Amino acid sequence: MKKLIKFNKYLIKRGNVKRAVLKIAVILLLINTTLSCDKEDDISAVPTISSISPEFGPKNSVVTINGDNFGTDANKVKVFFNEVEATIQSVTNTQITAIVPPRSFSGFVKVVINEKSLMGPEFIYQFSDYQVTTFAGSTQGFADGPGTTAKFDNPKGLAMDAQGNLYVVDENNQKIRKITPDGMVSTLSGSTLGFADGPGATAQFYDPIGIAVDGQGNVYVGDSNNNRIRKIAPNGLTSTLAGSTYGFADGVGAVAKFNAPYGVAVDDQGNVFVADLYNHKIRKVTSNGVVSTLAGSAKGFADGMGIAAQFNFPSGITVDNRGNVYISDSNNHKIRKVTSSGVVSTLAGSIAGFKDGEAEIAQFDFPNEMAVDASGRVYVTDGNNHKIRKIELNGAVSTIAGSISGFADGTTESALFNSPYGVVINTEGVLYVVDNNNNRIRKMIPE
Repeated sequence: MKKLIKFNKYLIKRGNVKRAVLKIAVILLLINTTLSCDKEDDISAVPTISSISPEFGPKNSVVTINGDNFGTDANKVKVFFNEVEATIQSVTNTQITAIVPPRSFSGFVKVVINEKSLMGPEFIYQFSDYQVTTFAGSTQGFADGPGTTAKFDNPKGLAMDAQGNLYVVDENNQKIRKITPDGMVSTLSGSTLGFADGPGATAQFYDPIGIAVDGQGNVYVGDSNNNRIRKIAPNGLTSTLAGSTYGFADGVGAVAKFNAPYGVAVDDQGNVFVADLYNHKIRKVTSNGVVSTLAGSAKGFADGMGIAAQFNFPSGITVDNRGNVYISDSNNHKIRKVTSSGVVSTLAGSIAGFKDGEAEIAQFDFPNEMAVDASGRVYVTDGNNHKIRKIELNGAVSTIAGSISGFADGTTESALFNSPYGVVINTEGVLYVVDNNNNRIRKMIPE
């Protein structure tokens, strides 16, 4: 380089300026090219991730990871979705394309370059295939026991505790049943039709419907024809949290009145939310039995704030980890959302029928219960359509299992349900569904 500069000075002194300028231009071009190549191949450059696209999708989706200083050698790059290694399609200095591996679930994208790790945004994994099996239940009747030797009669609500135990409202048997993770069915509470508090085997219910369980293992039941919210301790001791005769009244304990309380849900603070069916309202019950009205007024349909909103036979209810309450507004054939401050909006649904698609054009036919996963996606038992539906964060609705009325285990495409009702989802994305008219509890394992 020094010799070239000295030679250019010589040319200028001899008056050959044009030739010197040309020579300098060539030198600058060579320097720029060399620096560019060095930057691309410089393994000491710090790689960065700026974004991924798309940010959600099912297995085998192609995801582009945008950033800088990735290099160009695919052998020096690894990509992980939630710690599951992906297949790399291509690598440039600013982009990596990778294929989402099966069963990687939702989690952060990680890129490893020359053994240096960098964390990217979260990728939301969407399940596309399920294997449906029968977890418990067989023919109509009553029997405790393992798995398919057990019997239910018109099971409705479903809840799951932190240990993976399921709690089933066995309506026509007037009992609350418990199913362990290995499928053993027992009776937690209930005997004959009626009303009585007390130890499990002596307690009485009258057409219980909804069920929820709190972090301490206490079970809450919407005892519809007793117009009460019942509480069952882990040892089966049953008491009344709120309610008395049918009607409508806010207040404490037995002063409060409900009219066929159906779905119940409980939040992290122990507040119980109730779909008060014939009052067309959403009620809130504190852990010490204080009842208030969160939303709803007269029968009808209206979004809005608190009592300005209207519902038409709200039946199912669930609550997410942010305190939002979701309602199956059954006779409006819609899924509604209520914020913790009481603002009601429509998440998805239009007229009665069946249609997948965007929120405002999707159709349900008397949706029953719901479950919500950690990412905020809502799963709905679409009773009269005999299907299990999923609502994305943007409100788009799809069908993940079921077709015509019937009974069949199998894949997403071949499984059949008959008026599915209760539904829960665990942290691994496994769904459990009360298959009401088949008197069974079904298990849906993703992929």
